[in-house]
Amino acid sequence: MRNVKLAFVGNSAVTMYNFRASLLADMMQKGYDVTVLVPVDTDLAALNSIGVKVIPIRVDCRGTNPRNDMALLWQLVKIYRQEQFDFIFHYTIKPVIYGSMAATITKTPYISVVTGLGYTFIHNGLLKKATISLYKLALKKAKEVWFLNEDDKNVFLEERVVSVQKAFVLNGEGINTEFFHPQPKKKEFFSFIFIGRILWDKGIGEYIDAVRLLKKRYPEIRFQILGPLGAENPAAVAPEDMRAWVNDGIVDYLGETKNVASYIANCDCVVLPSYREGLSRILLEAASMERPIVATDVSGCREIVEDGVNGYLCKPHDVESLSACMERMYLLGNEGRAAMGKAGRNKMLKTFDDRIINAIYNEKLKKYLGESK
Repeated sequence: MRNVKLAFVGNSAVTMYNFRASLLADMMQKGYDVTVLVPVDTDLAALNSIGVKVIPIRVDCRGTNPRNDMALLWQLVKIYRQEQFDFIFHYTIKPVIYGSMAATITKTPYISVVTGLGYTFIHNGLLKKATISLYKLALKKAKEVWFLNEDDKNVFLEERVVSVQKAFVLNGEGINTEFFHPQPKKKEFFSFIFIGRILWDKGIGEYIDAVRLLKKRYPEIRFQILGPLGAENPAAVAPEDMRAWVNDGIVDYLGETKNVASYIANCDCVVLPSYREGLSRILLEAASMERPIVATDVSGCREIVEDGVNGYLCKPHDVESLSACMERMYLLGNEGRAAMGKAGRNKMLKTFDDRIINAIYNEKLKKYLGESK
């Protein structure tokens, strides 16, 4: 008798590995036959190192050409028919929409995970309406639709995309608290760091303006940015803007890295003034490493940050509020920040640890695989 065949479908090998390596390894340890369907990118070797089977797919992540999207749909239908999966998990917008359609066509049970609503839902318009219509069509046969925060779930309920019976909120995608463990800071200077994709929707403009205000009063503070420039996103910051900020002495741009933990370890506070998140990965990592946080009071951030407990929440799109929270964090002192860090670490262990999330996947699989027998 063959092992149960699971598929995990996403739009990035890097993200699949960084966010779900522990889950994939746990599934294989449980005896499942695990296949990952993702585009070929720099971390395909990392996925192979776990021991999962990888099937490359073509996903036009940012494009709006229906011909490319239909090609993705029939590509997935062909693979699903050939592989005869017993259950499929879909992640991110296009795999969720077209993967769910392909699973419906091939009569394969599936759960789709809405990892965030992002640019399309921050900026209302025709694209949002079209996307909602596609979600409604695609998710009709889903066993469940998972969200990473209550706000995203409520949007889908209000738009009648899914029923309340199918909607489920997962506490993130699991943080490896053993890897992201507390480490002593080696740098002597005080520093704030913004970590993430360099997008206007991440609040990078508000961060720069807040830094301008704080530098006048506290020239001894270092303000840093870590993350990739040049993202294929309408909200991407132009490289020349970053060069101007660096040349003006506003921030230190640290580039991008695969070893984000070392940068978290050498900062005093992580800042993310984002307009909306699914559930911020970097905030989970920072809290797990006992670093306090300044973030916006929006979905995907407020689930992680308890104002005054493990960080401070500022108003979105509000430079004055952001700078006030950052100033408050600086003036709190080492003992106060350490107490916040410990509170954040405890929250990660109790709620967001990857072992807790992996157990939920296993429970759901047992339920739905049992139904199919």
